Amino acid sequence: MNADLFAADREIIYSTDKKGQPQLREKAVKRQPGPDMSHDRQKQRLLDPMAPWLHTLGITNAKGDVLAASQDKWRQINKYLEIIESLLRAHPLPPNPEIADMGSGKGYLTFALFDFLKNNLGLAPHVVGIELRPKLVDFCNRTAQAHHMDGLEFKATDIKDYQPERLDMLIALHACDTATDLALATGIHQNAGIIVAAPCCHKQIRRDMQTQNELAPVLEHGILEERQAEILTDGIRALLLESEGYQTKVFEFISNDHTAKNVMITAIAGQRGVKAKQRAALDKVTALKTGFGITEHYLEKLLSE
Repeated sequence: MNADLFAADREIIYSTDKKGQPQLREKAVKRQPGPDMSHDRQKQRLLDPMAPWLHTLGITNAKGDVLAASQDKWRQINKYLEIIESLLRAHPLPPNPEIADMGSGKGYLTFALFDFLKNNLGLAPHVVGIELRPKLVDFCNRTAQAHHMDGLEFKATDIKDYQPERLDMLIALHACDTATDLALATGIHQNAGIIVAAPCCHKQIRRDMQTQNELAPVLEHGILEERQAEILTDGIRALLLESEGYQTKVFEFISNDHTAKNVMITAIAGQRGVKAKQRAALDKVTALKTGFGITEHYLEKLLSE
């Protein structure tokens, strides 16, 4: 039944005596300096939550507050932009970059990329979202037009049929199975300076695997073979990008608490023609194919055509 209140310039003591009678005392104290607030900085976001298109896509409410059901998507968008910002520090885009987002879906990340490049970096990007589903394409185009996002458009076409005249950045997030390889091949053939892929549904290698190395006893278990096939598919993709002169990284895109498809491959154009390094990457691909009994990786086939 006692309480103490400490303020900057005084202390107030509330207590009760043995008979239960309340007492309130106050005493002055030497004024203490206020707390150091220099570290209490608001987190710098690469995307303004007040952006009206976020409300149209169902990420925020009309006040710009992120909806509870969209918290994971909001984290994913911001993590994605942090990765893009890092890549652009290493390989800046031209003032009017040509960008393709293959398998754009509802366009959350496509809109975010366009907004970031235009409003944060002052570029004049032309971003094309490639998506097979016409209803999603119509919705995204209406949203872009409603918010006056000139330079952002969506096309209902297959990834393999989209062949731009110029491509500075290629994005392929969660394109299913070999659609990722089709997108990567387009980026390589068009000499894209930056390639970003988050692969999904690794089926092609899994069907072909006939493991002939020391891992064979382990991979008799289906779940382990499936996971090995995913690692192998994306590892070979990274090596094939290196064989084309790209500097690659493979890492966790965002925690698997938010999405199970959380591996990302990034590639920045380097010096093509470094024959020894590129040859070494292809030799590693050959060794992996031999050890796991793989006839051919689909991206390898596309690059050889």
